[in-house]
Amino acid sequence: MKYVFLGLILLFVAMYAVALSTLETHGDPQRTTIYWSTDPNPARVKQIATFEEMHPDIEVLLEKQDATKIIVRCATGTGPDVIDVYDAFQLLTRVEAGILTDLTPFAEEMGFGLGNTYPSLREALTVEGRQYRYPDNVWAMAVIYNEKILEDHGAPIPSQDWTWEEFIEITLAVRNNPSKSGEKHIPVANWSSDILFRDMLVGHGGTLFSTDGLTSALDAPEAIATMELFRDLALVHDIMPTSAEAVNLSSQGGWGAGGIAWFFNRQAAIIFMGRWGIVRIPAYLKRNPGIDEDIASVVFPRLPGRPSQVAVRTRAAGINAKSEHREESMKFLQYLASREYGQLIVKDGDSLPPNPELARSGADLVNDIIPDPDFHQIFIDAVRTGRPHALSPFIEAGPSQRWIKEAVEGVENGAEPAQRLRQLAGEMNERIRQNLKRRPELQEKFTTLTGRPYTHDWWKDYPRAEDRQRWAAKEEQNRSEVVR
Repeated sequence: MKYVFLGLILLFVAMYAVALSTLETHGDPQRTTIYWSTDPNPARVKQIATFEEMHPDIEVLLEKQDATKIIVRCATGTGPDVIDVYDAFQLLTRVEAGILTDLTPFAEEMGFGLGNTYPSLREALTVEGRQYRYPDNVWAMAVIYNEKILEDHGAPIPSQDWTWEEFIEITLAVRNNPSKSGEKHIPVANWSSDILFRDMLVGHGGTLFSTDGLTSALDAPEAIATMELFRDLALVHDIMPTSAEAVNLSSQGGWGAGGIAWFFNRQAAIIFMGRWGIVRIPAYLKRNPGIDEDIASVVFPRLPGRPSQVAVRTRAAGINAKSEHREESMKFLQYLASREYGQLIVKDGDSLPPNPELARSGADLVNDIIPDPDFHQIFIDAVRTGRPHALSPFIEAGPSQRWIKEAVEGVENGAEPAQRLRQLAGEMNERIRQNLKRRPELQEKFTTLTGRPYTHDWWKDYPRAEDRQRWAAKEEQNRSEVVR
């Protein structure tokens, strides 16, 4: 048996060597080759070609990202050189895994520092004050609506200062008023329930975690009010499909390939979306001539007494800590901050360019897809006034993201919002406590943040009374289970 096992190991080593040699032959031997792990958007072809024109000695090969394997590959020295990180959850996970280069020492000098992008986004590019990525593009959600569909149902056109109450009034008109054309339309084409919930949470003044990251804030009044409104949109007013309904409609072919397709096929009146949505328009124009002329944008609905505000997001590039081509990879991040790259983003409509100097007003973003500067201005304003979601260094990003999504889907399936969020917050807080118990480096971070020595029962005199009560009950339950 041991010889069989040894043979399998040798076979694996041989296959691994062949795979590496194959990877290397894809590059141009006359140039330094770097690999860019990103999505397979067709726009990447032009983006890479422009970089190579500026740097003839460097070849960039696109590698479709596999988020489940990239950490292992980077840890073993076989990962790509430039790695797109899609959100703050991914950033925290990859920094914790040690696979991203700390860009802080040279980013400002090389032109891709925090001062070369939007102030509202800076916290989303850093972990504990250190910069680990620079944007490929920047986006925040607004509302895109089809003016002709609203008019078809006699629904009011939204104002740039509308509230959630007015949003519900308009979408109910689409649902309830017979259309003049005889066509049926879905009021809201929702394409991601958990992203929508998190944007609504920002607008309610809520956060995912307390400022110090030691407790979840998802049981706070702002979060509960957010989830109750989300529940009402989906289940009480019935103006947007739940996640399960969207999947069912798509699988039946009733509304196309999902929320984005529903909207651009003139089957839905409203969609929450970033400017990147207009990238899809040319593909839909053949089936829906004039769709580009029918749509307009408006800010996210707001609560009375609060401004419109959403989360600001980015697809942003980091550099593999084990890259053998760090200098060339740095040049690629320089390119992302350049006018040449930014103009490509403007032309394609793929959100906002990383450098805000190229998006000072809607007139800077006018392109062949949407020539109206007012349409583009909404997305600039959303990015300027938005804020990223702050995460906790005391809990893994992956489970946090998954649990939030599960909670949103649970409410869509009928769970009571306050109860489900309190359960979620309790699970997160328990995870934070357990992580602190077993990880000395987190205990040191606890002491730095709080100014007090770490003890396993730190939570008993933590300021949030509701947490103390819940955790005490959990401790009592655990003791009871041990006794039994």
